[in-house]
Amino acid sequence: MRMTDARLGALTLGVGLLFTAAAPPRVVAAAGTPYLIGAAVSESGPGASLGRPEADSIQMAVDEINAAGGVDGHPLKVTILDDQSDPTTAVNEVRQLLGQHVIAIIGSSLTQTSMAMVKDVQDAGIPMISLASSAQIIEPVADHKWVFKMPITDTIVAKMMQSYMKRHNETKVGFVYRNDDYGKTGLQHFEDAAGSSMTVLDPQAIDARASDATTQLTHVKAANPQATVVWSTLPSVTVIMKGYRELGLTPPIYFSDGAANGAFLQQAGPGIDGAFIASTKVNVAELLPASDPQKKILDHYIAAFSKAYPKDLPISIFGGFGYDAVEILKSALERAHTSDPAKLRDAIEHTTYDGVSGLYRITPTDHNGLAEDSLVLTQVKGQKFTLVK
Repeated sequence: MRMTDARLGALTLGVGLLFTAAAPPRVVAAAGTPYLIGAAVSESGPGASLGRPEADSIQMAVDEINAAGGVDGHPLKVTILDDQSDPTTAVNEVRQLLGQHVIAIIGSSLTQTSMAMVKDVQDAGIPMISLASSAQIIEPVADHKWVFKMPITDTIVAKMMQSYMKRHNETKVGFVYRNDDYGKTGLQHFEDAAGSSMTVLDPQAIDARASDATTQLTHVKAANPQATVVWSTLPSVTVIMKGYRELGLTPPIYFSDGAANGAFLQQAGPGIDGAFIASTKVNVAELLPASDPQKKILDHYIAAFSKAYPKDLPISIFGGFGYDAVEILKSALERAHTSDPAKLRDAIEHTTYDGVSGLYRITPTDHNGLAEDSLVLTQVKGQKFTLVK
């Protein structure tokens, strides 16, 4: 558990607490009754490369808001728990946070942990902002009244990738997906978005912690695709990328935004050059014109995160989700003028916010609020993200 100026990581619920390093504590200028926010993210386990920068960024946003006077004079107080990338742990932690009477819950990092949390927050009537990808976390909206999410939906990611691929006559596609809800729904939504315009050839599942992808990639090679899509995250994306080069596969390779992590580029080595990766703009911020509506907040976020949390560099898209979640809660609290859960939920549902992760336009029919203009297709050159024109 992390709390505003101290950071604590739960080893197991009810068993013990492990103190970890913190960013320098900030002066809290607000003096009213604190607004308590809960968060459950994956700081350990397969989702650690997502959860660590998310937890850092949640804390950083809270510290910045408090240093500026809080929200209507109320400081924010955040409790951040590590769900260990495990759905059962995530559920237990949500119940723990609800018992602390939090006004909202942020999390989790992964689709499967987020999905496990939904019922409890729905039953409790407390707003939840997920940091995971799948559209099923918030859809249908009528059945997910209390649930919102920060990452752009996997359906929009699929459509953006497919638009580029089809322009390059890449319509017969190999597919490797992480063998869990993130990968399975990614495959499903990719196929749904493509309809009859593309064919997915012999899709292959891979474990999140796989150390070898030879079997999957041998199937991909045998299918003779015009391009290959990978819907996974670290660490398996590194194994896939290295195996792709070792087996001599030559079709272009595309990665979902789950791989939009500078650490992936480092770990994969020079062989990653040429790969395409869907990403938010945070990975190409230095390439954006000053007129881009996200440029100012991106520059601020990157500089602040790099200073406060150098151990969790390089920058990835995931920290931005945590930062934006807190800022959207701040905006909703300012407009609601209360922490009443129902009024806070209604305010979140009418949010316009230009964030690190994109231009959010949340509405009663769209609990994500991002459109394709918040997404970019990058290509790796010299182990760096570059913008595909």
